[in-house]
Amino acid sequence: MKSIALIITSLLVLSAQAGERSPFTNIEFGLFAGWGKFIKVQNPERFNAEKSHFLIEVNGKGYKEILKEAKELHGKNYKCRLAEHFVETMGELGVKIEDTVNLKLYLFDGGHEVITLNDVAVTEENLEEIQFETNYCK
Repeated sequence: MKSIALIITSLLVLSAQAGERSPFTNIEFGLFAGWGKFIKVQNPERFNAEKSHFLIEVNGKGYKEILKEAKELHGKNYKCRLAEHFVETMGELGVKIEDTVNLKLYLFDGGHEVITLNDVAVTEENLEEIQFETNYCK
């Protein structure tokens, strides 16, 4: 009987996470003196992994709003929510995430330029890389 309950619980947890995906393969949160909080992101299929890219917008919503609203909703758990529950959390912030997103990034290395990437795939595989690389939800 205990094993059946364990199986059911596992299935419920997996089904709750089934819709979760990310446009990023890694995400870091930090603070620059004089600039404020930042979100550093990676996705080597879409932008150079050798360079530092900082999030400016997701589908038109600015990163400062994203951080502020996520923290208001989820408190200390906001990093976990943005890193590993991206689709659900962005939905809570009024940004519907489909199969792709439009990103605006700040390229820090070699030129300090703003780049726009349209139709960046939001995948479960990307999320798996984040879960492997980070521990925001632990």
